[in-house]
Amino acid sequence: MNDRPGSAIRAVFFDIDGTLISFRNHAMPESTQKALHALRKKDIRVYVATGRSKMMMPFMDRYFSFDAYLTLNGQYCYGKTGVIRKETIDSGEIVRLKELIRQRPFPCLFVEEHGMFLNYADETVGELCRLIDHPVPPVAGLDRVRENEILQFVPFLKDGEEGFLKAALKKVEMTRSVPYCFDVLPAGGGKDRGMEAVLRREGIAPEETMAFGDGFNDIGMLSYAGIGVAMGNAHDAVREKADFVTRSVDEDGVLHALRHFGVLD
Repeated sequence: MNDRPGSAIRAVFFDIDGTLISFRNHAMPESTQKALHALRKKDIRVYVATGRSKMMMPFMDRYFSFDAYLTLNGQYCYGKTGVIRKETIDSGEIVRLKELIRQRPFPCLFVEEHGMFLNYADETVGELCRLIDHPVPPVAGLDRVRENEILQFVPFLKDGEEGFLKAALKKVEMTRSVPYCFDVLPAGGGKDRGMEAVLRREGIAPEETMAFGDGFNDIGMLSYAGIGVAMGNAHDAVREKADFVTRSVDEDGVLHALRHFGVLD
């Protein structure tokens, strides 16, 4: 019997941007694609765990058909049989957010179950969309915002500019993975909560899992997994919380870590 740590792994969770997909060429390395298919052949469950919304996911199908998708940092999770977890932001917090935007305008992306839109776009929005290779979302007025239907919102405020939001909104979690903006989730949310819901459904224990990520929004996921792997291109704070730091996404980091732990040969 193989007594290496990876021999007990039954499920692996992957962030997308900077983990599965390169920021350099917006593509998945061939070594990563081969690794995903090798995991499937070993009957290991393979999941995506991302800050992206469902509407930003179709391009992943060209690479691999995942067992489930944990989107919006775990707040909206779905698989082949339907929705596994759905959490919306407290309606009172959305009312307060709209008032803050009216008082001090800033671009904000609102994400619903079946759509997303900006109140307006500026150069910062364009910078993010170029970074993740995604079109600028449509623009609509704040009157489109339905207080009980927002799963996540994304204020375009740079690091250090969000203090007034933190002071006003108390029933949310805030996490940042890029310098242009940050994700705002329901209180108690995070990728680890999405993992918990999926694993409970599958009858898999956290210690039987492995997770890969590179951003601040991945820290909870890496800590919750049995083995948390930070990509070589990860932020220092993420690397410090990981059990192992692998190579970067552009240096076959996913395959390297799976081999290091004996999950793959």
